[in-house]
Amino acid sequence: MRLITVAALLLVGAELWFIHGLAKIGAGYSAKQLCSGVFVGDMPADFVIDVDIMPRLSSTVPFMASLLSLQVEESSASARVLTASATASYRPRYGCTLHGEVADLNGSSMTSESRQASTVIDNPRFDSAFDTLFEEPEDGGRNTLAVVVMHRGEVIAERYAEPVTADTRLQGWSMNKSLMASLVGIQVERGLMSLDDPVALTLRESGVDPAMISGVSEAMTLRHLMTMSSGLDFDERYLPGDDVTEMLYGGAPMWQVPLKQGQRVSPGQEFVYSSGDTNVVSYLWQLSLAGEPYVDWVDREVNEPLGLTDPLLEPDVSGIQVGSSFAYLTARDWARYGNWWLDAYHGRDSRLSKEWQRLAVTPSKAAGGGIYGLSFWLNVNRGEFPSLPESNFHAGGNSGQFVMVMPESELVVVRLGLTLEEGKSDINDGFAEILAVVDSLDDSERAITEGDDSGAAAD
Repeated sequence: MRLITVAALLLVGAELWFIHGLAKIGAGYSAKQLCSGVFVGDMPADFVIDVDIMPRLSSTVPFMASLLSLQVEESSASARVLTASATASYRPRYGCTLHGEVADLNGSSMTSESRQASTVIDNPRFDSAFDTLFEEPEDGGRNTLAVVVMHRGEVIAERYAEPVTADTRLQGWSMNKSLMASLVGIQVERGLMSLDDPVALTLRESGVDPAMISGVSEAMTLRHLMTMSSGLDFDERYLPGDDVTEMLYGGAPMWQVPLKQGQRVSPGQEFVYSSGDTNVVSYLWQLSLAGEPYVDWVDREVNEPLGLTDPLLEPDVSGIQVGSSFAYLTARDWARYGNWWLDAYHGRDSRLSKEWQRLAVTPSKAAGGGIYGLSFWLNVNRGEFPSLPESNFHAGGNSGQFVMVMPESELVVVRLGLTLEEGKSDINDGFAEILAVVDSLDDSERAITEGDDSGAAAD
């Protein structure tokens, strides 16, 4: 009888632990998305709750949405689900950080953020393509929020869905990975980082506790991390207690979580998509800044030269930018990043060389990595986008975020939205229609008639 009682208690304890794990992730996601949506994106709280938070929770754990309570205060957002609660706090230039204040901002001064209204560029030639991307299917769920078409460095058409406007910063999710690769590329070009840098050695020399990285292979390099072939034992399934959900919403410094898992296989053997890999890259990149606040470095080295207006890259609780997931930009600024990559691809940029960008879109040699380069997705054999050129490459993110670069046509197309079933975004057909329109335009029709939306230019 005693054994039965003990077994029953253990079973109940396991069930409670599992339920708390579900609640913890639900509360963390809800607080973070609400904070960033309201304070970074300037979107109504009701919209963020109804179109982002509730559908996400309902699709993963149906009962959780009915138990969620939310609160928005002057500069924070909080969420509670059963026994779990979470708070995300906002600060200018750094956005929202989950589970407390940022520990160390390296003494950076905070400046107020300036926002100014933009005129939307309406080009009827793209109406059919935009309709393909925006119109809801019968069962709904597409939720396209913004599409921008940039050709030869100029915005020639764009459309937005209310309440989003040309001035709304939207989350790129994993598109941040491609941006992080480019920030690393600048430091590699300057000799301050190397793709062959041994990660474990670099971490030890930076003062990281050796016990934390005791399971990390001495053979693992920066290149392995950037090609998702690190071999770290990191799971990205977005389940309760999963490594990636614990990393993003558990409250620990995010770059530490994948390192503590140790190796699953030797580095370089196989491609396994891992946001953890990129957050280790983020930490290594910030080491190369020699103590300069990352927001100051990115503004000076990238955003100001490209003419970006409102980028915001959020950190974790240790002050390290969450390179896997937490970049917020207007759709036009996402397009300017895309045009930066396009210029670099053609050898027209002084920050990133042609050699670097071409390397970044070269397929990985790891098993299964042929569709991925240095944190960019590739359209090899037209596998993912059969109607688009094989030379295309893109930054991609959760819920249907895309910055598609089409080098042959000097074209960048951005699509941002909240599409849980990503197949509903209809990127292949919509982008193919846009490409067909651009290829049919003559020079006079390509000319922009209002505003100055020039992208990256050679320095």
